[in-house]
Amino acid sequence: MYHTEASVMIDRPMGDVFAIVSDLSQHKEWQDGLVKASWTSTGVPGVGSTFDFVSQFAGTRWGLPGEVTSWSPPNGWRWKSNGGPFPVQGSFQIEPVGSGTRITMFSDSEPNGWMNAMRPLLKWMG
Repeated sequence: MYHTEASVMIDRPMGDVFAIVSDLSQHKEWQDGLVKASWTSTGVPGVGSTFDFVSQFAGTRWGLPGEVTSWSPPNGWRWKSNGGPFPVQGSFQIEPVGSGTRITMFSDSEPNGWMNAMRPLLKWMG
């Protein structure tokens, strides 16, 4: 299992931060390597909603279709992949801290096949 986690403080209320992390069209502005992110299901996002992320890493572009597994405005949401090069799950956790908000993003992945050979590089980058 490969775990990545990052937190950042934002001087905005939790609701504003939740609105940004649930607007997938904005993700490429703050996620390195992300080429495109979009909801693939219709309606208001929630548990069961589907999405597609397209990332580029080491010159290779790959898609990561996924599904929302937990939706808890303004506290965050969890997701899991439904395809892509290997299984991944993660979350956006949002909490108030003083007059601002901390967002913690994590993902747990299980590289397999040829991606398994990338583990040392992934650990070095993480």
